[in-house]
Amino acid sequence: MTTVLVSHRVADYDSWRRVFDEVVSGPLYDVVRSHRVWRGQDDPNLVIVCETYESREVAEAAFSDPAGLEAMAQAGVETSSMRIEYVDEAASGEH
Repeated sequence: MTTVLVSHRVADYDSWRRVFDEVVSGPLYDVVRSHRVWRGQDDPNLVIVCETYESREVAEAAFSDPAGLEAMAQAGVETSSMRIEYVDEAASGEH
């Protein structure tokens, strides 16, 4: 299992969210096992997405898919602000 953290700015959160919700319900998202979305408190156009994939190879393929890249552009993602991190969970807990 691979977790991907993606942080980026968007031109307009509401516009981005409409496109994101369409992508989530479509075939591009079939390889994603789970996702979570965070929005900046001080900057509402800062978005952080956490997605899990079966493997890093599957995740990398998803992020290089031209249809996915087009969807990000349509959603108003400022690509110069995008940061993608592939991570493994090292610990968790709740209080």
